Amino acid sequence: MLNRSDLELTIKYISMFIIILFTVVLTLNLTGCDQASQDLPLEVAEEDDLNNEEANGSSSDSGDEEIGEDESEIDVPPEEDNPEDGSPLIDHESDNENLSGVKVVSDGDYLLALVTKETTLKSDYHPTDLSPIPAYMFPSRELYLREEALMYLTDLWNAAEADGVILKIISAYRSYSYQKSLFQSYANRYGETQANRFSARAGQSEHQLGTTVDFGGTDVDLKAAFARTEQGQWLAENAHRFGFVLSYPEGKEEITGYIFEPWHYRYIGVGAAAEWKAYGLTLNEYLDSKPQYYD
Repeated sequence: MLNRSDLELTIKYISMFIIILFTVVLTLNLTGCDQASQDLPLEVAEEDDLNNEEANGSSSDSGDEEIGEDESEIDVPPEEDNPEDGSPLIDHESDNENLSGVKVVSDGDYLLALVTKETTLKSDYHPTDLSPIPAYMFPSRELYLREEALMYLTDLWNAAEADGVILKIISAYRSYSYQKSLFQSYANRYGETQANRFSARAGQSEHQLGTTVDFGGTDVDLKAAFARTEQGQWLAENAHRFGFVLSYPEGKEEITGYIFEPWHYRYIGVGAAAEWKAYGLTLNEYLDSKPQYYD
């Protein structure tokens, strides 16, 4: 029979064995969990990482500020991805829609005509001197511009090329009916409120004037980040010398009605563009200071 001393020693050994056994089992379980997490599909692992970051209030972003951060959430789709009917040169409409409280521009040929959400071009207005944009400018399809605007666009394009910057023309003249289909396709896809931030309703698009161009040639075309590309920077610094001005600058949506569009330039004439540049106004503010003619 065990005496008291032997009994206490036995209990001590048993306790030590239990502790060692528990430690071994725990280690094996933890190792199995790590291995299991390594075997998770990539999507699940990334989702877990994202959840952990959100729970910790952290982010994988470097902290660099994006140009037009809120605006860059909207990626404007290229026109050819949308179901417009007919040629952009053909007008199918005879009457303007939703004209209540909107001023009707008398003559779209006027280079300083104010085209905003408070004005509208006539549904049957189209320039009579449209000319095709040449293939060497890499138009996205058959595109047209008024003769004077095209002449200065040619000078602009050649100057950019001489500086090692290659521009592509994504969009130019659009008819009333083409713009109507384009806006409706965006509204169907994104909702009318969102579409109204980056696309104009029929009659309210500067593209109908035949003097407006959307530039591209980068992998961030139709995005706010276009402003940081060599194309975007060259245009911002030089376009006004050829009569083209930025219609929708950054941080001015409350004034212009549209998000930052560093690719969208309108020809208003070399003299007017120089004056606009000196004044430091948005385009619609500058044009509003000039004589306007309405029906």
